[in-house]
Amino acid sequence: MMMVARADNPDAAAALLPFPELTSDDVFEGPEKKLEVYFSPRGAHAEGFRRFGSDEWSELLRAAACTILNKKSNSDFDAYLLSESSLFVYPFRIILKTCGTTTLLLAIPRLLKMAEALGASMELLQYGHLRYKFPHLQIYPSRSHEEERDYLVSLFGDVQSLTVGPANGCAWHMLSVESPSLEVQSAIAAKSGGSTLAKMLPSAQPAVIPEVEDILEIAMEGMSAEACALFGFERGPDGKDVAGWGPVPDGALACAMTASCGLRDLMAGVLIDDWAFEPCGYSMNGLAGSYYYTVHVTPESAFSYASFETNDPKFRAPDLIERVIGCFSPTDVTITLTTRSKGAQLPEYSLSSFERTSIAEPAVQVAQLGMANICYIGFRAREKNCGLPLCQRFSEGPEDVCLAEVPTPTASPEEA
Repeated sequence: MMMVARADNPDAAAALLPFPELTSDDVFEGPEKKLEVYFSPRGAHAEGFRRFGSDEWSELLRAAACTILNKKSNSDFDAYLLSESSLFVYPFRIILKTCGTTTLLLAIPRLLKMAEALGASMELLQYGHLRYKFPHLQIYPSRSHEEERDYLVSLFGDVQSLTVGPANGCAWHMLSVESPSLEVQSAIAAKSGGSTLAKMLPSAQPAVIPEVEDILEIAMEGMSAEACALFGFERGPDGKDVAGWGPVPDGALACAMTASCGLRDLMAGVLIDDWAFEPCGYSMNGLAGSYYYTVHVTPESAFSYASFETNDPKFRAPDLIERVIGCFSPTDVTITLTTRSKGAQLPEYSLSSFERTSIAEPAVQVAQLGMANICYIGFRAREKNCGLPLCQRFSEGPEDVCLAEVPTPTASPEEA
């Protein structure tokens, strides 16, 4: 894989990354596109979108160019691990995140076709992502924020747009559509290809209209070499890999990564569904009641990226924010909160070893997007991170599985 030189200034580095000779075989776009859609039941079955199984969701995901890896459920929602990120299915709320060069927005017609079969109608759509590092590698309709907006305008007509954060740095782009007419939704659904969906009869039990929740997102770039090493694995003929994990049972490697980076301790009481990719990469979904948690890691040193997202309000606490960030030892941190509450709901965090990327007041940028407020704050490490202490054991059931020591790289990709 081609390594890209990093400038001392991360913003300048981001500007240097999109060399035209780079291809999707050389680099990977870690920042996820996220689509969150709320529906009104309109007399639909109380189970709502949870009535659809993996086959129906797989058909929708084909439009987004990704596939299902695994599924976990509880009484509140279904969580799907995907080849590129995650899908969360509540009765009348859908959260779909996809990374890389996926075509997430192209899944909207199929989603509205599914809503039509249920007898549900779309009330709110929010779409957003951190700025892309390699925008020239994206494909239609995601080659720019403007193109993404134009695509939604072609579907819905009325679209609201917002960008928060520095334009030449870790900007966050958002789009929103609110309460489109049933005629518009029906016209979009008609554009969906694929199999026919039979109308589903409502249940005697009334459906519950979902509340719009506050969503915390943390995007982290420039992970330390030690943190990157935790999430790499390439099995050789002897069953070992260059990171030294050694031969481990299927599924155990992901558990080892979850424990070693500190996520397992952070997620006490959470049902965890984790996945280790070869040769590198990591994804995790978590379920606890109606709260969801999701983590995705792109560990290649030249363009490393990790993300954490949840609707659990306790994770806004400064000590938990620091613990999440500590799992990945990043250089740059972007924190956003999407909320319907008025005013800033993010504390003016003071993170040890980090400084705010903007010294302008207020510390937390707040901007309105339709009925929502988007709160934004960015940080940069004062010094190059020295890495994380690495665990040597993890628990899987009644027995401990021993792991080989993960080596600490002696040189960064820029120095190698």
